Amino acid sequence: MKLITLNTWGGRSLYPLMHFLRNKAEDTDIFCLQEVFDTDQTALDAFHQKEYVCGPLFKKMSDSLPDLKGAFACFKDNPHDMSLALFVREKLATKTILDFLIYQQTSSQEKGNWTLSSRKLQYVTLTNVSGNYTIVNFHGLWTGGSKTDTPERIEQSRTVKKFLDSIDGSKILCGDFNLLPDTESMHILERGMRNLVREAGIVSTRTSLYRHYNNPNVPNFADYILVSPEIHVQRFEVLPDLVSDHSPLLLEFS
Repeated sequence: MKLITLNTWGGRSLYPLMHFLRNKAEDTDIFCLQEVFDTDQTALDAFHQKEYVCGPLFKKMSDSLPDLKGAFACFKDNPHDMSLALFVREKLATKTILDFLIYQQTSSQEKGNWTLSSRKLQYVTLTNVSGNYTIVNFHGLWTGGSKTDTPERIEQSRTVKKFLDSIDGSKILCGDFNLLPDTESMHILERGMRNLVREAGIVSTRTSLYRHYNNPNVPNFADYILVSPEIHVQRFEVLPDLVSDHSPLLLEFS
């Protein structure tokens, strides 16, 4: 099977992004996407007055990927919030596609801080003669600053790890973690999993569209693919396509 994970940057680079998805859909079985909107463009334009983001991005993707089944996981009931999307090839034996909350704003101070918005995990479980494969789509907390440890991020990682440990069969965790490689939050997630970005010696998962790309003081890390030991990795690659401020990550596996 082939999987691509990508933070879509809210469709800010819409035409290259859609061309990329249509092209890769020819032989990609699963897309795990972050920063996806599913709302009216006029309403979103009023909310994002200084830049273009694509309100009906999920619909555009669904229309462009007819051979894949799409699922949208809104973080909360505000349609202006970016969320998660999964697309899975129709012919695959899909057991379930679900999502659940892994972080929720609690204090009044947090509720006034849009950078600490609620977070969900979205996952799909596929089944074949070898057993179950669970692919988890993850967009970690963004604090508006560095991707170092915070109490909220450590709490989030523990929640994600607890879920991973509850899964029977092979598992893959992928997405924009918003974490640096050597944080405790990252180490929690790595326990019992292979970090393919670390193993491959990848030095950046961001593109030249990232506003801090040329700043030597800002590490260009955010995106990862972690796999359980029984996953046979046939190919792992950071793709060069310039479709977002994040690089697409590709995994072929069995």
